[in-house]
Amino acid sequence: MLHSDSLQRYSDELSEAIKIGLGEIRDFFDLENVVVLAYDEYHIAIPVTYKVSLPPLGTVGGIDIRSEEPVLIKISLRRYPDQIPLILSDRKDFPKKHLAHLYVSRTSEEAGKFCIVRNNPNEWFAGARMWDLLAVGEQWLFKAATGRLSGDGEEFDPIRLEGYHGYHVYKYDLLHEVVSNDQRFHPGHGMALLFSNILSDDEEKYGSLTYKTLSSVPFIQLANFMKVIDELHKSINGREVSLLLSILVWRQDDEVEEEYCTSLPKNYGELKIYFNVRGIDIDGVLAIYKNYGLQKRRGIPIIHAVKRPKKMVGYGGQYEFINFSVLAPEGKGQAMPEDAAVLNLSHIEPFSSNLAAKLSGETRSAKTLYVGAGSLGSKIIIHDARGGKMHIGVVDEDKFLQHNLARQALYHDKVGLNKADATIKQISDMFETDSTKGFRAYAMSVEDVSDNVFEDYEWLVDSSASLLVQNWLSRKVLPATLKVSRCEVADDGRLGLLYIEGEERNPRIDDLINMAYYSAIANDALKSWRRRDSQRVYSTIDIGLGCSSTTTVMPDDIISLHSSVFSRLLHQEQSNPSIGNKGLIYLSQVEMGGIPKLQSKSILVPPFESYFCAEGSGWEIRMAAGSSERLLNLCNQNGKIETGGVLVGMANYKTKTIHVFDIIEEPQGSTGTRTGFIRGVKGLPEYINEIKESTGGVVGYIGEWHTHPMDLEGLSCRDKATIRELVILNRKEPIPTCAIIVTNDKILPFVFL
Repeated sequence: MLHSDSLQRYSDELSEAIKIGLGEIRDFFDLENVVVLAYDEYHIAIPVTYKVSLPPLGTVGGIDIRSEEPVLIKISLRRYPDQIPLILSDRKDFPKKHLAHLYVSRTSEEAGKFCIVRNNPNEWFAGARMWDLLAVGEQWLFKAATGRLSGDGEEFDPIRLEGYHGYHVYKYDLLHEVVSNDQRFHPGHGMALLFSNILSDDEEKYGSLTYKTLSSVPFIQLANFMKVIDELHKSINGREVSLLLSILVWRQDDEVEEEYCTSLPKNYGELKIYFNVRGIDIDGVLAIYKNYGLQKRRGIPIIHAVKRPKKMVGYGGQYEFINFSVLAPEGKGQAMPEDAAVLNLSHIEPFSSNLAAKLSGETRSAKTLYVGAGSLGSKIIIHDARGGKMHIGVVDEDKFLQHNLARQALYHDKVGLNKADATIKQISDMFETDSTKGFRAYAMSVEDVSDNVFEDYEWLVDSSASLLVQNWLSRKVLPATLKVSRCEVADDGRLGLLYIEGEERNPRIDDLINMAYYSAIANDALKSWRRRDSQRVYSTIDIGLGCSSTTTVMPDDIISLHSSVFSRLLHQEQSNPSIGNKGLIYLSQVEMGGIPKLQSKSILVPPFESYFCAEGSGWEIRMAAGSSERLLNLCNQNGKIETGGVLVGMANYKTKTIHVFDIIEEPQGSTGTRTGFIRGVKGLPEYINEIKESTGGVVGYIGEWHTHPMDLEGLSCRDKATIRELVILNRKEPIPTCAIIVTNDKILPFVFL
C-alpha cells in the first residue's frame, strides 16, 4: 500500500549537487545505500522511513500517525538545489483529510505533500541544507502525532493550495457577514451574489485570472447592479475592466466540517459531487444564475463557505472560503457539460487600512492636511496612505502635466488633472473596500481654503517649497490644535530640510527657516548650501512652445530618499512626539559623489521672544530665545553707563517681521556715558560680511541696540537724529531701520522705513 511500489529504479547519471544531497539523506537516516526511484520525467524519489516519537497514550485525537512513517523525498532533476525537494507520505492510506499543513492534492490518490514552510519554500531552502529539510520533516510528523501542527490550538488552519490558477480578492469579513447572517439571495438555496470584476487584458489566460469582489448584491438591488454591469465599460487605472457577479454558496444545515479536502474538483462533474455530499444543489444555483441572465463571461466565480470548528487562523470568523472558477459555455439555456473545467483560486485580502497597518507594523491616524502635491509632497502623501492613514487632505491649485512625470508619485493616467484631485484619486483607488471620505482634495491655493477646513485636521504639512505659502503660514491665525510643519529639498538634492513648529506656534515656521539660515555659521552642510545658493543660476526647462519652467534639475530617486525620511519623522512626531514644546530643524544629508554618504542632524529650537514696534508701525521683532535676558543683564551690569551694539538678523517686508539671532556687544571703538552711547565700527564690517557670506547673503546687520539705564522709555533727541541718518542709509540696502532701547526692565523696539 505504498506509492513507491509502482515506481522503477532510476538509472541515469545524477548531477553533483544531487549526489551531495543523497549523501545527506544517507547520513540522516543512517542508510548503507540510497535507493533512487524515477518519479516522473523530471523528478526522482528517495524512499526513506522516519522513526516518530509517539505519545505514551497514543496520538492526539487517534490520528493514524505511526512509529515508522515511510516517505518519499521528491527531487527535481533540473532545478535542484534551487527548488526545494518535497516530502511526500509514501502511504496510500495516510490520513490526509485530518491534517493541517498538507498541500491539497490534484487527485485523491496523489501522495500527501507536507507543507513545512509558511513563506516561499525555495527561499527558505536557499539558506538551508538537505539535512535541515529532513529534520523539519521529522518535526512535522511528531507535531502531527501530538496535535501541534497548528501553532495555536484555538484556531483552525486553512487548506494549503498548490498549483492554483489565479486569485479571488475580497474582504474576509464581507463574506463572513453574508454567510453568518444567512443573507441569501434565494429562499431555496444557501447562496448569495457578489459584485465583482475581472481585468479583461488576461481574458483568455485563465491560468492567471484575478477576480475582485467589492460588495454583496441584495435581491431587491439586482436590477440596478445588472444595469451597471451592462452599461459600465470604462478604464480603471488605464486598464479595461469587466464587471460580473460571483456566487457564494454554503450548506443549509449549518454543519461543521472538521476534515480537510484531500483534493479539489477539476471539472464540473467532480464539482457537483463535491457540493452534493454537502447538501448543496449547485445545478439549481447555476440555473438561477443563468435564468436571471447573470452570466456575462465564460468563467463563473464560485466561492464555497465551509464552517470550521474554530475560528480561522488570522481571521475573526470560523468560515473558510474555497474559491473556484467554472469555465461554463456562454449563452442562456445551455447545459453545463460534465467536463467543463473548474479552476482553483487562492484568496487574497484587498488592500485596506487594517491590512496596511498590519504590513507596516504601525498605525498612522493623525489627520493631516498637505499643502502642495508636487514631487516631494505627492511622495510623502503616498507613504502616509500606504501606511493606512485614512484622513488626508491635499491642497494644490496646479495641474499635473507631462513633464511632472519625471519626479511625481503620480502616473500618466493622471496627466491633465488638478494635482490635488489626482493625488486623492490615486490614494482612494488603493482602498476599494474602505470608506475614503477622509480623503479630500482642495483644488485651490491655500489662501482660498475656508477657515473651517483647518479645524478638521491635526497637522498641516507644507511641501510646496513656496515663499508665498511660507509668508501666508507666518501671518495666518490657525486653530490652536493644528500642528504646522514644512519640508523642502535644497542644494541640488544634497540637503533635505524639515521644520516642525513648537507649542502654540512658537517657534513659528519663519523662525525655524530663518534660524536654519543663521545656523550655517556653525554647520558646514548648511554653509555649503547657502554659499552655492547665493551663486545659483536656475535652469530654464522648455516644456512646450511658448512655455518654460525655471526649476532645479534633480533626479527622482533623490527626492524619494528625502521624502521617505520626512515621512518617517513626521509619523514619529505625530504618534509619539519627542521634541516637547520646542521647534525642530531636521537635516537629511546625502553626498552624491562616488559612493553616496547619508547622515542627519537635528536642531531643537526654543520659543522665540516676540515684541511689537513701540511706535505702532505694525512690525514684529522676533528674537532668539535668551536675547531679552541678555540685553537686560547688559543694562544692569553697566550701571548708569549706557552700552549698546548691533543686531544680527534679517527682515521680511511681506510679513513685517524682523528676526534677531545674535547681539553684538560694544564693537571696538565704542564709548558710553551716563547720557549717551557712540557705537564703534572697528572690525564690525568684516565680521558682518563673514556672517553674510556664510548664510548666502540673507543674514547680516539688521539694526542697533543701546541701553537707557535712567529708564527713559523712548528715543532721545540724539537717538532720533541718528535714526534719521540710518533710515537714509538703510533704504539703499534695502532694510528697515530697527533700534531697540533697553531699560532696566523693558525691551522697547522701534522700526522705521
